[in-house]
Amino acid sequence: MLSISTKSFLPIVASLILLGGVQAKADVSGVIPEIGDLERWTVFSLGDGHNFSRAFRHALIDGDLGLAGNGDFLMGGHATINGDVYDRSNGTVLTFQHASITGSIFHDQDPLLDNGVDEALAASAHAFSLAPTRPNTSVKLLGNHALTITGAPGETVVLSLKNFILRDNSSFTLQGTATTTFVINVRKKFSLSGNSHIDLVGLQWNQVLFNVVGTGQRVSLGGSSVFNGILMANDRTIKMKGDATAFGELIANRFKLRGSTRVLHPPILSPDAETLDQTAEGREAREGRDLGTQGRRQRAGMRNEQ
Repeated sequence: MLSISTKSFLPIVASLILLGGVQAKADVSGVIPEIGDLERWTVFSLGDGHNFSRAFRHALIDGDLGLAGNGDFLMGGHATINGDVYDRSNGTVLTFQHASITGSIFHDQDPLLDNGVDEALAASAHAFSLAPTRPNTSVKLLGNHALTITGAPGETVVLSLKNFILRDNSSFTLQGTATTTFVINVRKKFSLSGNSHIDLVGLQWNQVLFNVVGTGQRVSLGGSSVFNGILMANDRTIKMKGDATAFGELIANRFKLRGSTRVLHPPILSPDAETLDQTAEGREAREGRDLGTQGRRQRAGMRNEQ
């Protein structure tokens, strides 16, 4: 009979526990499976209607762009897409002035993009059906006001809000662990302006979904504001201007990017790598004002050189 001593067995158990801890991490798709592979995109447009999505001046999309629906996209000035563009057979991608796409344009991607639309609609409906787990009914932060919502390990925190408004130097912080997820439903107005910022502590962008439902005014990110997470507004236009920055993903009916706005799609890190990286990337995301200032200086230098 095979015998294993206690001393030799304990390290094995400890290693298995540690390994399980390293592998365990949450993702919004674990709570809302309908989201499918939507997280592959940096920006995804459902494209309902006849108007173009647009990117002008020094706007940057750092990653892939999906253009469903009418498939129409217009970019000019020094706007840049650091990635590929996927378009429908009926779509048109127009670039002029110094606008550039560093990757390829893939036309006739109807099945892929139509599936993305189905995923977005189903994911939003599922998210909106979740019962709230916190009493907050609206978030409106002005001046230097701050609000932190904390989630426990393994918890899905759900907020059901009428409005979500951040102005001036206000901050909204979501705090959790690698196994915490947040779903925040917004029925009316969603707006970030000034130096306001949404910060994540112990979380990555794919663990947080802001689901703006219904038709209504544009979803707005302006000033030097910073957004972290997945921002979904299937029936609205997302408008970014000034030096606003989004870390994660934008999903909208249509988008309009102007000024020196940036949409960045950071890689998803393992919990260990995330811990090591929090000092560098986490601080950058949390200190949106410094990030916006640095970006403005860099782009001002580019404009002077031109």
